Amino acid sequence: MRLFGTAGIRGRLWEKVTPELAMDIGKAMGTYIEGEDIVVARDGRTSSVMLKNALIAGLLSTGKEVLDADLIPTPALAWATREHGDGGVMITASHNPPTDNGIKVFNGDGTEFYVEQEGKLEELVFSGNFRKARWDEIKTVKPLDVIDDYIGAVLDFVNHETGLKVLYDGANGAGSVLAPYLLREMGAKVISVNAHVDGHFPGRKPEPRYENIAYLGELVRELGVDIAIAQDGDADRIAVFDERGNYLHEDTVIALFAKLYTEEHGGGTVVVSIDTGSRIDYVVEEAGGRVVRIPLGQPHDGIKRYGAIFAAEPWKLVHPRFGNWIDSFVTMGLLLKLIDEEGKPLSEIVRENVPEFYLTKRNVPCPDEFKGAVMERAYMALEEKLGSETREVLTISGFRFNLKDGSWVLVRPSGTEPKIRVVVEAPSEKRRDELFELAYGAVKKAVEDVMKKG
Repeated sequence: MRLFGTAGIRGRLWEKVTPELAMDIGKAMGTYIEGEDIVVARDGRTSSVMLKNALIAGLLSTGKEVLDADLIPTPALAWATREHGDGGVMITASHNPPTDNGIKVFNGDGTEFYVEQEGKLEELVFSGNFRKARWDEIKTVKPLDVIDDYIGAVLDFVNHETGLKVLYDGANGAGSVLAPYLLREMGAKVISVNAHVDGHFPGRKPEPRYENIAYLGELVRELGVDIAIAQDGDADRIAVFDERGNYLHEDTVIALFAKLYTEEHGGGTVVVSIDTGSRIDYVVEEAGGRVVRIPLGQPHDGIKRYGAIFAAEPWKLVHPRFGNWIDSFVTMGLLLKLIDEEGKPLSEIVRENVPEFYLTKRNVPCPDEFKGAVMERAYMALEEKLGSETREVLTISGFRFNLKDGSWVLVRPSGTEPKIRVVVEAPSEKRRDELFELAYGAVKKAVEDVMKKG
C-alpha cells in the first residue's frame, strides 16, 4: 500500500505526513465509518496538535461528530473508541524519531483497521470521493476526558493491589500522563524519569529497545526497585527490567504471558509475529497450546482469524479479555500482580518459567525504493548458504529460514523506517553469532550492490 505500513501511517513531517494528508484521512474516515461519533486523540509530538486539528476539519466536513480526547496514550484511545465512538483516530508516530509523525485508525470495537480496511481507506484518499456534509449537517467537537475512566477499567481488570517499588520511564511521551497514576492507584511506590511530555524527546530516543534504555539497569540497582518499566512515545510498547537490573528480552515477556494464558485456558492458540523466538513455542506447547506466527502489525487480524487467547509482537502485547488492541498498561498491571502472586522476585520467576535462547537483532539502512530488490538478492544468497540446513521457509513480513537445529534467520523490510531488519536466534551463542554474521553480511552486501546499480 502507498500510505499504510505495519502500524498505520508514519513518516517524516512535510515529506509524507502533512496537514493535507491528515485532513484527507479525516474525510476518508468520515466517509467510510457508518456511525456518527469519531474519537480523536494525539501524542505529545510538536506537530501533533496541528495534524489533529487538520484531521478534525476533515471529519467535520463529512458530517461526523468529533469526540476530542486530546493528549492520551494510544491504548487509552482504543479503549475510548470502544466505549464512546463508532471509530477512532490517533495522531502519533509511536516510537519513530521526533521529526516524524503519523496516523493510526481504529474500528468502533477498539481494534486497529484490518489490512483490507486500510486498502479501502487509501482508495478513498486517492480518489477524493469524499462525502460532503450540507451546511446544516455539520456537527461539533466535544471534549472527551477518558483518563480516569480508563485507569478505572484497567484497575478493575487487573484486580490487584501491590506494595512493589516501580521505576517508570515514560520517554517524555503520552504514557506519562497516565502510567504513574495507574501504578500509584494500585498501591505501588513509583519513581518516574522522563515523565513530562515533550515532543523533542530530550530524555532518550522514544523506542524502548535495550540500547536506548540500558541506563535503567544501573538505576534499578541504585534505587533498589522491584521492577523497571519503559514505554515508547505513544505508550503501546513496554520494556521491562527485573529487580537485578537485567533487561528482560521482549520474547521473555511474551513467553511469561503466553504461558499464563495457555495454562488458564487449558490450551488454546497464541498468535505472535514472525520475528519472535522459540522460547514462546516451548512454554506454550508445554502448557498444551499451539503457536501461530503472523505478519508484523497484525495481532488483531490473528486474534480474529485463529480465535487466539493471547497475541503479541516484540514490546506489544494484546490481552483479548480486556480488549483486542495493544495495551501496555494492562501488561504492567498484570506483571506486578504476577510478581506478588508468585511471591518471588521477577528474575526468579523468569528463570523458573522461560528457557534461555540466544537472539540478536540489527538493522541495515536501506532506502524504501530499494527494499524489494535488496530482499530478493538477500533471499537468494541465504537460500544458497542455508539450503541443506533448512526445515521450512516462512514468507510473511519478509522471509524466515527455520533450520533443522532449532535456529532461525529472519530478514524483513521495516514498514515504518528506511531499514532492513535482521534477526537471528539459536540454541547457543556460537551458532547465533555464526548465523548472524552470515545473514547480516548477505543483507549489507545486497544493499550495496543494489544501490550501486541505482
